[in-house]
Amino acid sequence: MDREARPIDNAVSSLVTALIDAGNIDTVYRDVYLDRARTQLAPLLPVEEFHRLEQQRATLAELPTTIARALEKANWSLVKELSERAQALKHAIADKGALLQIARSVYDVRDVRLDPFSPGLEPLTRVAKRELATLRARMLELLGTLERADVGWNDFYGARRRAFQAQPQTAPELQTDAATSSATDALEAARRALKAGDMKRLAALADVLTAVATPGRSPLPHGANVASSPAEGAPGEELQPVAYSSETLERARHLGLAPHHLEPWIELASLRRYAWTPLADEFGNSPAAEIPLPSGSPEGLRDGLEMFTIHPLVNSGGARYLPSLVAEDVLVEDFPDPAEGQTPGASELVKSLRLPGRRGLPRIAIEQALLMHGARILEKELGLDPRVFRLVCIPPDVYVRLGEAEGWGRQPFWTHFDGYLVRRSAGQVRLQALAGGDVRYGGVYDLLGLGRDYGPDRLLARFAVVQRGRMVAW
Repeated sequence: MDREARPIDNAVSSLVTALIDAGNIDTVYRDVYLDRARTQLAPLLPVEEFHRLEQQRATLAELPTTIARALEKANWSLVKELSERAQALKHAIADKGALLQIARSVYDVRDVRLDPFSPGLEPLTRVAKRELATLRARMLELLGTLERADVGWNDFYGARRRAFQAQPQTAPELQTDAATSSATDALEAARRALKAGDMKRLAALADVLTAVATPGRSPLPHGANVASSPAEGAPGEELQPVAYSSETLERARHLGLAPHHLEPWIELASLRRYAWTPLADEFGNSPAAEIPLPSGSPEGLRDGLEMFTIHPLVNSGGARYLPSLVAEDVLVEDFPDPAEGQTPGASELVKSLRLPGRRGLPRIAIEQALLMHGARILEKELGLDPRVFRLVCIPPDVYVRLGEAEGWGRQPFWTHFDGYLVRRSAGQVRLQALAGGDVRYGGVYDLLGLGRDYGPDRLLARFAVVQRGRMVAW
């Protein structure tokens, strides 16, 4: 029996490993790859058995200390009992050893991967531009493997393969000269020129870097792109209008979700040109105070924009977050903000996510709930394709565009937003969960980063279903 099962186990293990590796590269769709991995892994190691084995592993780690105390007390019967238990636990864990290791990357995902192909994130992902071609080739190889091993999902793998094949081979670059290929390169070139005593070249590079650091200046000679990202004034890619079926709308209402059509906000989208660039960390200044806001904009908007100018932000797919602010159809939990001291009841959506409520939850608990149950809710409960839609904490730009009309941001608490603020400290990259909406700090325009394990009672979860296309940065 074992000999017959082993080739099947190996085939499934190889398929699940390929899905994990693909999700680590194609991060915006990582949740889709992981959901497929769970489907493939469950017959061999159900999630309940995984948690039981992990608990046994924790127990096994503690047993030597307990046995040592029994030895000191000469309690030989207890020593024997605990030793036999330790042996039994070792065998149980060893029997599933290889699968257990794979399962941790499927059932117990706690990290957030940054999209290595998002323009402008190179200093944070530590994947140099020259390495992207190799990474792209590896992704295409993985997709080819998945197409052969998982024929039932060929349409998805084929679509992702075509997306990577159509991907620009190089990100937009800073066109200073042949030796200077990006904004970061320009700074490094300036350092080398100073060290070499090449003052003529240093003066020329200083002009370039001054233009980058100065709001309102033409960014670079010959129309080069300062941010090396889609941070230019034009809005993002248009999203397809969504005509939800009557059945989906009825199911959405049952879960507490309502359809909303968001109008484009072209004036605000034009401010994308002021977004953080890799050079912002070097200069340490923010142009937020000098940004010309659209006429009639509340002053609180400037504080929110400052976050975009001095910090890189990413969405929950790990891709660069620069709000497209185009027309968009979404499903949103649009319940009124609870008054101070009130606790909103758990909706059917919160129950389906198997969360204990919507207040006082740390982001990491929400992330794990969305990873484990988001795809099922979309497909089974809403009749939507999780490869096209995604269930997320409400994105900041969706919150802002709906907030005034819905009366949000008028209570002293924060709302979880989709995405993360990226900080660098002592060479380490650290993600902070986006939140905002506290009336004391700017209302609907309030935006800040909180620890992913931070969960005070004044933190509330509000969910939305969005098109996955809004999360792609290339």
